[in-house]
Amino acid sequence: MTTDSDGPVAWARVLAAYWPPQSRNLRHGAWYPVVEDKREDRVALMLYGDPVYVPRRILDVRPRRPRHFSIVHRVGYVPDTSRKSMDLGARYVVCPDCSYRSALWGRPSARTCEACGHQGEIGWWE
Repeated sequence: MTTDSDGPVAWARVLAAYWPPQSRNLRHGAWYPVVEDKREDRVALMLYGDPVYVPRRILDVRPRRPRHFSIVHRVGYVPDTSRKSMDLGARYVVCPDCSYRSALWGRPSARTCEACGHQGEIGWWE
């Protein structure tokens, strides 16, 4: 599947089981536009303005960008007390529209993104 327009042919995110370097600097929980899907073993994602080929086996590929917030569980998480920036904690949510990350406390059913205002469910079922 390919596209002649400027729009994506699908959307993809890194599967939770894969961590760098396998994920090639892709952020967990963020959805990336698939700009080429012609090969059996890999797809081209738009990453920082450039197409990057990523192994299909490490991706969750969907025809449409989800509207719910993704939850990222940080396995083996240890707080970094040397960092001055906000620590997101052992799990956080990612906005499906702008990929903004925010801390997740408790078990809320919905969220409004602080960065872009997107309102949606939190994907606890995934």
